[in-house]
Amino acid sequence: MKNSILVKNIELNNTAYSLVTNFRNDPRMRALFNQLTEATYGFNFEFWYDAGFWGDQYIPYSLVHDDKIVSNVSISKMEFLIENEKKTGVQIGTVMTNQDYRHRGLNKFLMEEVLNEWKGRVDFIYLFANNTVLDFYPKFNFERVAECQYSKLLNASNTLASVKKLNVDDQKDRELLVRTINSSVPIAKVAMQNNTDLIMFYCLSFMRNSIYYLEELKAVVLADIEDETLQLNDVYSKDRVDLNEVIQLISDKTIKRVVLGFTPLDTDGFRKNLLEPEDVLFVYKDHAEFFKNRSWRFPVLSHA
Repeated sequence: MKNSILVKNIELNNTAYSLVTNFRNDPRMRALFNQLTEATYGFNFEFWYDAGFWGDQYIPYSLVHDDKIVSNVSISKMEFLIENEKKTGVQIGTVMTNQDYRHRGLNKFLMEEVLNEWKGRVDFIYLFANNTVLDFYPKFNFERVAECQYSKLLNASNTLASVKKLNVDDQKDRELLVRTINSSVPIAKVAMQNNTDLIMFYCLSFMRNSIYYLEELKAVVLADIEDETLQLNDVYSKDRVDLNEVIQLISDKTIKRVVLGFTPLDTDGFRKNLLEPEDVLFVYKDHAEFFKNRSWRFPVLSHA
């Protein structure tokens, strides 16, 4: 069933625009959105929609002019379990403007629109920003918050564990993946909840070759190996698993170090370092105090 597109006509600097949202099921608007996303970031969301995983948690707010989307700010509705405390959040992302429409205050208008709509409805609002826009978000009352990264050196040996690489294009493998994610228990102090759609965005794109199944633990592991380092992005299982056992089973003697893409429930044995990421965490100031001096890291697969 098609959702109802929301449209509001506005005027900015003597130019008429339409503010359009709630359009994911409209082929024309989705195509216009994908055109700008492709031009800005080099990818689009059509594969995600076609696979049935663009749900109602991801909402673009777009300005339309001359039959094209010229600026956008999206929100992702998020649920977290943070040290056993349920929290709701909104993550701002896919911030972009057509290069011919920049420096006209379009993103400023959209940011204010989103904040006015959501800041009283959730526990916190946050975003991740690259180094080119670190001065932009403090103008909207966002405060930079430090994150920590957890790692450890390994002395791994060859393992006889049954490790299967999952193929998301195979129906049975995809069903196993989705079923395991849907029923998983938290393995992190900051754990995203009820957002299989976002995890599948990664599994269908950037991490499609990084998905493994540990038969012994009935656990899905998303991991990459780079320069003798295991980048362990997340672990999904119906029953609580021992993280160190997961690391042992997924590693071999070539792996010298593991770096976690989340904050483990048990940090014993892991080295904690201040994270120096490509994307910096900003939290709306009214909500930022909760996240300060906590030594947390938002799961990398929760970045929208």
